[in-house]
Amino acid sequence: MKKNVAGTEKTVQNPMDTDTQRTTRTAPRDKPARASRWFIVMALVAGMALGMAGAGLWFNAQNNRQYDSELQKAQLALDQSRLELDQVRAQLDTMQGQLVVEESTRNGLEASLLASQAELGQAQDKLAFFNQLLPPGPAGSISIRALDIERQGPILQYRVLLMRNGSDDAPFKGEMQFVAKGSQLGKTVKITLQSAQAPGVIGQAADTASANGFELNFDQFQRGGGFLTLPQGFTPQTVTLNVLEGSTVRVSRTVTLSAAD
Repeated sequence: MKKNVAGTEKTVQNPMDTDTQRTTRTAPRDKPARASRWFIVMALVAGMALGMAGAGLWFNAQNNRQYDSELQKAQLALDQSRLELDQVRAQLDTMQGQLVVEESTRNGLEASLLASQAELGQAQDKLAFFNQLLPPGPAGSISIRALDIERQGPILQYRVLLMRNGSDDAPFKGEMQFVAKGSQLGKTVKITLQSAQAPGVIGQAADTASANGFELNFDQFQRGGGFLTLPQGFTPQTVTLNVLEGSTVRVSRTVTLSAAD
């Protein structure tokens, strides 16, 4: 009986021991599979990380490109604004220069106007003084206030001041006539003198000379001067100035030339 029990003990096994043995036998086989799965998972995770990193780099590159493009546009706009500002400054400088020139011109004109007014005032004062020294004739009459004639070689130089008494709506219009009396070829003759050019001047006629004589057109006074030509061989002794209105002699004055002339 003991032997059988012993044999029974040998043949009977614990179920837990069997499972343990199976587990022990299969464990070495499952380790490579698990390692492979972990490797795949890690590879996927690494690929996703690399993909996300690459996407981030791509987005950063796109953002940098857009930033550079916007920066270039802003720089171009800034350069254009600076160019327009320089043009405006140049225009402003030009306008300021023109204003300076205009201001200078205006000041010059004002100074000239003041000088002309001062000269006019002096002329009016002289005219009033002459009126006191030489009382004028009746209203509307013409007077020769000054007449000077000098001989200069083959010509005569004259200076004259004419005045009109009183005021009238229409100015006096007439002409001057110069009549010289002297000797020519041993005879006493009278010659109406014509205007002449100044000595050494070519193509310049007398100030008051015209084709029909020496024209006059004034309200109160007229001052004139010029040159008279002398015929060849004529020696003048006196020169008479006639102020004509049409064919009427309004006033005349005679100047005697000295022998030295």
